[in-house]
Amino acid sequence: MNYILSDLIARLSNAYNLHLSSIKVLKNNMTLNFLFLLYKQGLIRSFFILRNQKEILVYLKYKNKKPVIFEIKIVSKPSKRIY
Repeated sequence: MNYILSDLIARLSNAYNLHLSSIKVLKNNMTLNFLFLLYKQGLIRSFFILRNQKEILVYLKYKNKKPVIFEIKIVSKPSKRIY
């Protein structure tokens, strides 16, 4: 289960580094909850579940052409899970 959240964080980090406006991520309950949390905190513009019901389109947020999220990383290790 951790690899799905790790994939989301890696995609977000890479997308912000490349100044992309949106990305697609795989749909999962943990992913949805994490994206909803980011949305409520004002760190992403919005997200939508696509028609195929297997992916989510995430719109990234920038302020004055700078990413709102400067650094995001995973703290968990295979031996010690931290969420």
